[in-house]
Formats: sequence, structure tokens, C-alpha cells
Amino acid sequence: MKKLISLAASFCAAGALFAHSDHDHESDRDGAATNGFPTVTIDVAEGQNPWTSLALNNDPANFQFAIITDNTTGGRPGVLEDAFKKLNWLQPEFVMSVGDLIQGYSEDRAQLKFEWDEFEGFVSKLEMPFFYVAGNHDYTNPVMAEVWKERFGASYYTFVYHDVLFVMLNSNDAKRPHAMTQPQVDWLAAELAKHPNPRWTLVFTHTPLWNFAEDRQSLWPQVDKLLEGRKHTVFAGHHHRYVKDVRNGRANYYTLATTGGSSQLRGPRFGEFDHVMWATMTDDGPILTNLVLEGILPEDIRTEKSEAMQQALINDDSLVVQPIIFDEDQFPGGRTELRFTNDTDLPVTLELEVVQTANVRFEGERHQTLLVPPNEVAISSYRFDAADLSFDSGQIAELRWKLSFDHAGETYDFASHEPINAIRTEPIPAATIAIDGDLTDWAALPYRYDADAWVYARNRVWHGRDDGDFRFGVTADDDYLYVGVEVTDNGRFADAHARNWAQDSVTIALDSRPANIRNITGRPDLNYTLVPGDEPNAARLLGENRLPEGSQWKVRTTATGYTAEIAVPVAYLSQQAGELWRDVRVNVMIADRDPGEDGRIGLRWQPEWGSVRAIPGSGTFRR
Repeated sequence: MKKLISLAASFCAAGALFAHSDHDHESDRDGAATNGFPTVTIDVAEGQNPWTSLALNNDPANFQFAIITDNTTGGRPGVLEDAFKKLNWLQPEFVMSVGDLIQGYSEDRAQLKFEWDEFEGFVSKLEMPFFYVAGNHDYTNPVMAEVWKERFGASYYTFVYHDVLFVMLNSNDAKRPHAMTQPQVDWLAAELAKHPNPRWTLVFTHTPLWNFAEDRQSLWPQVDKLLEGRKHTVFAGHHHRYVKDVRNGRANYYTLATTGGSSQLRGPRFGEFDHVMWATMTDDGPILTNLVLEGILPEDIRTEKSEAMQQALINDDSLVVQPIIFDEDQFPGGRTELRFTNDTDLPVTLELEVVQTANVRFEGERHQTLLVPPNEVAISSYRFDAADLSFDSGQIAELRWKLSFDHAGETYDFASHEPINAIRTEPIPAATIAIDGDLTDWAALPYRYDADAWVYARNRVWHGRDDGDFRFGVTADDDYLYVGVEVTDNGRFADAHARNWAQDSVTIALDSRPANIRNITGRPDLNYTLVPGDEPNAARLLGENRLPEGSQWKVRTTATGYTAEIAVPVAYLSQQAGELWRDVRVNVMIADRDPGEDGRIGLRWQPEWGSVRAIPGSGTFRR
């Protein structure tokens, strides 16, 4: 009780901020004050004026507050702190919670002290009051209950603000999780009796016990009964998935998502996102919206200075992680490195963390902090070995990085992540191919479009392999590298005036430059884009003047689509490699547009180089 009295006193100290007053929106045309509302000083012309009204939306009886939700089950570091920082930007009048504030579930007082001290350290940075609600991670055994009482006093309580009754319940004070005691329900009945007719009642609890109302031992039906007949809204958490329910015929019950708690983060339609709920209290009830944390940004998120530094430190391939390229059937292990080039006149701090994503063994330091002097290069090397034979080819780890620097009294930081890939190369068989569009001289076309790789669709839906598909092969002799493609297309479309992606076409991308260039750059060295045509001489090679002298190509239509063949001079591949070429990177894409349709699709063997889904080193072939 002492804590509640002290809390009420702190409210009164804020003076008019917490005072209830009439809220009549009358206002004179010239903005004169009525009923004590602030005035608007503005010149009003006769006739029309460039505003809709001078009755400003500034009812002093209305107010705004925020609600945070779960931070548990392996809470993700930094999310809760980020939420509190952004709440200070938003400046609500106070912040509510729905519990599960610490990892908890412990009888170790030292551990509980550590976790509560950490959480209260976060809370101390808030510039407005914070109201605690107990969750099952915070309050499920006698030791946790004692610690709660020592730190916070009551585990269920109420307060009134602007004639709105706030009720904080403990959904875990019984001897079993997710259950209330009868004394708490009796207390609630008494509290509601003290406040029979507030303009609204807001209830905050952790577990949405209405989901378990069919449990014969559940006391939540009593809570529902007590709330009947009054305007009310209920907020909970626990499930880490957002959902809105309507109960008692008209009351909204909300289960919130997460503010750092475990989640697959598949997005709003799954109810999985990090957020704070923003509430504006009105006479008609709370107006609620979800503020996704990633969408709350400071006004100076990007400046001319930071743009220039980003260009110098990141965009110009200054920060590069090379893939591990191997030739064996199974990953034998290998070493990769991050190379960071600081081409500025400022020292840069680079923080690195390696997170494994496959069953491999990692050697080295998982966490590193490097101070990179101006105009210097930092290299960090990482060794991975196969843990078993289950890993084939792909991403083995993620390198998370953060770089920061001080400039003109301001601190700038950038954070992102780079995949660490182990890519198995594909062998190039030796053979000589006649470039005639007839694929019968190909021993095999073993590489086929992977439906999981990359689909681009614009105003069209890909209906499967009968709608558009391809397979291809790669071979070489002493003079040429050959690529042959067989395309399946149930409706061909060609337009002499359209770009390659707006008509049926196949693009073969190649790059034989050194690995440290071709594995990172977003643009291939060569693009052979071939367009089929049913009429004689209608087939075309786009951009032929940009291709190596001596290139050969042929496109031929078939009953099921079309074929394409190219021959690339080996001399050019060696010239680009800077030595006798050994390997080359290859990607194949088809664009498909059907007659009578404006939309189109694009299918790639590997994700587009340079795209957000790009796999560095993917599609590497070896001699």
C-alpha cells in the first residue's frame, strides 16, 4: 500500500498534466480560447482560408502511453534497449508492460538479482514512468515472488489517470503457472467496486487467460464477469504472436507480439514482429497502433556526412568476405578472410562476430574488435572444417559486423552481416560443340532451374515448369568455352523494339576474372542475351558489340520452346583471369512473356549477382 500511495503522490506532483478537466471542443473562428483551451493566433480572412478548422485536437483529458511486451525465452540482445531509446524519442506520458521482463524461471537469488539489475538499468534510461506487470518468467516460484515483493511490492495494483482506471493483474500468482488465485480475483472485485464508472477500464496481464477459460480450474471467467457492463480493453503477451480478440460482445482483448523475445519474425500477418503498442486515450476508448521497432527512426538517420562515409567504407567494396571454394564432392574445410579497407582519414572501429549456420567446426575468435587506422587495411582470417559429411555446399556461417567512427564530434555507426559460403565448384567436361542450336551433340544438360533459387514476376504468376523452365550444360575445348541451354516455353513472344526482359530471352552470364573480383562484384564480365524468333533471321543477340571477338551463338525454336548455344573464346577468359584460366563463374536466366499478356517472369539458376539474395561464389565451374 505504501508504494501505491507514493506513486499517486508522484502523479500529483506533475500538476495539470494529470488533472481531469472538461473537454469541450468549442472554438471561435479567429482561434479565441474557450473553456481554458490554448489559443491559436492566426490572421483569418473573410471567405476561404487554407485550413479545415481551428478546433485543434488538444483535449487535455486525452493522453498517450506506450506498452512493451515479451523480452524472454532467449531474448535477443539489444532489442529491448532499442525500444526504450525509441520511446524516449516518442515521449509518451508513461510506459506500461505485460510481463516476461527477465529470463527468470530460477530460484538462484544471485541470478535473479543480475537479471533484474540489468532490466532496471534499461528502465532507468526512460524519461517517463514505467509500470511493471509480472509474467511467468518473472513470478512462478516462491523465491521469484519474494524477490518481486522486495523490489516492487504488490504484484497486482491499480491507478487512475484522467478518469481512466488502469488494472495490473498477476496471471501467475497461483501454485501452478498461468493461473490466478481467488484472493486476487476478490481484490479485483473490490477495486472495481471502488471505481464503478470510470470513462474506461484498461487491464494489463501477462498470460491471456481467456485462452484457457475452458479449464475448469480457471478463474478468468470470474474476471470476465466482473468486467461486464463497463467500457474496457485488456492487454496481454506470453504467446509472442499478436492477435486481437473481441469478447463479451464488444470488448477488445489484445495479445501482443514481442519486444525482443524469441520469434520467427515472419511478419505482421503471422503476428510475429518486434513492436511497442501506442495508445491514445479518448472518451470513445483507446486508439491503438503498433509501432514496429525497425520503423521508428531518428530524424538524422542519414546525413550527407554519413552518406559519404558509407560510400567510402562499404559501397566501394571496401568490406569484403570471400567465399571458400572447393573442388571435392564434400566440404573438406578451408579458410576465408574478411578484408576491410579504410580509405578515409579517420580511424574506424570494426566489431566482428561469427555465427555458425551449418554443422561445421570453427577455429578462431568468434568475437573481435579491430581498430583500423586511416588509410590502412585490416584482415581477419577464419578457418572452418567439416564436422560430418552432411554438409554439401552453401552458407556455413554469418559474419555480423559493426563499424563506427567519430567525425566532427558525432559518432557514426553502420551494422550489417555478410554470409560466409563454402561453394563446391562444378567440373567442366572436355568436348567440342557445333554452334548450330542442335543440342544432340551435348552429352548432358545437367543443370536445371531450381524453383527455390530466384523468381521474378511482374503482373504475372509463374504456373510451373510447363509455363517456363530451362536446363543447361557447360563444356570446353582448347579454343572455346561452350554453354548450351534448352528452354521450355508454352507461348513464345518476341518484340524487336522491346528490351530483353520484356520478351522471351535467355541470358548467359560469365566471369573469369580473379576470384576476389568475380565473387563479390555485382556485375558479370559478360552477358550473352539471346532472343528467339520464328521467322528466318529473326533471332537476335543483344549487345553483340560488347562481346569478345570470335564469340559464336545460335538460337533455334523447337516444338516445346527454344534452344540457345554460345561459344566464348578461351583466349578472352585467360586475358580476364590474368593467367591461364582455371575456373569461371556462370549463371543462366530466362525471361518469359506470353502472347496477349503484359506481365512477365524471370527465372535464374542462381540468385542475381549483386542482389540482396546473391550467393558470393555461386555457379563456379572448373576446368
